[in-house]
Amino acid sequence: MNYILLDSNILEGDLQENISKLQKALDSLGEWFVGYIPNLVAAIVLFIAGFWLIRLLTHIITKALQKSKADQTIISFITSVTRTLLWVCLGVCILAALRFDVSTLIATLGAAVVTIGLALKDSLANVASGTLIILNRKFKTGDFIETEGITGEVMHIDMMYTTLRTYDHKEVLIPNSRITSSNVINHFKLDDRRLEIPVPISYSQDIPKARKVIMDYVSTVEKVIKDKPNKIIIDGFGDSSVRMLLYVWCSSEDYWPVLYEVREGVKSALDKAGIEIPFNQLDIHTYEHSEHN
Repeated sequence: MNYILLDSNILEGDLQENISKLQKALDSLGEWFVGYIPNLVAAIVLFIAGFWLIRLLTHIITKALQKSKADQTIISFITSVTRTLLWVCLGVCILAALRFDVSTLIATLGAAVVTIGLALKDSLANVASGTLIILNRKFKTGDFIETEGITGEVMHIDMMYTTLRTYDHKEVLIPNSRITSSNVINHFKLDDRRLEIPVPISYSQDIPKARKVIMDYVSTVEKVIKDKPNKIIIDGFGDSSVRMLLYVWCSSEDYWPVLYEVREGVKSALDKAGIEIPFNQLDIHTYEHSEHN
């Protein structure tokens, strides 16, 4: 009977001790929570303020890019990247407000960014170059450009590639980083263009007469700019012809129609004037050799 009373007393003492520890733990948790409330409130306020600030900044950036008439793909990409970076910064600030140690997190994020950047350096270079092409507006969709020996109409300017359509209707994709690091000729950037049309004339023909016939015809072409220095010069001497070069000015948008019209018109004008346009030929002269004994 005494043993049973002893065991009951022991159990009661252990229960009271556990209750006391639980009470202390709850008191400590309550004190911690009361002390942590300002940090929690600060984190909530920071989240709300950051949420609206991110929306405002992304809206301002989008409007600015739209006013610059940037490509919609670039606008979406820049807006998305900016929003992601701002949310990451806001997340780090909220964790710091909640008394988390963010130094390790920042170091980990930095290492991850460096690793990703090294792995995707070529792609990131293309994206950066594409952004520069859009923002600088050195050429745009619809322009005819020449780069790295390729000439064509600009069809698309994407984040990674610029798409050209060549004259023979081929689609060429050029990485943006190669375009920004190479020479680019924009054939229709300026208002006026000069056509350079070679006109071979036979050595037996009257050069001043041929020049007058050609220039009289040029003066009748409607789309030729008359107040520009249109002229024809002797460019050199070939095996079977005098190489003449015709300079004709026109507006950039009329380049191809004027080129085709003037080529055909010059040929017709010379034919009517009886001036020969030679073709490559080989003259063979034979000599009679007599032997004298």
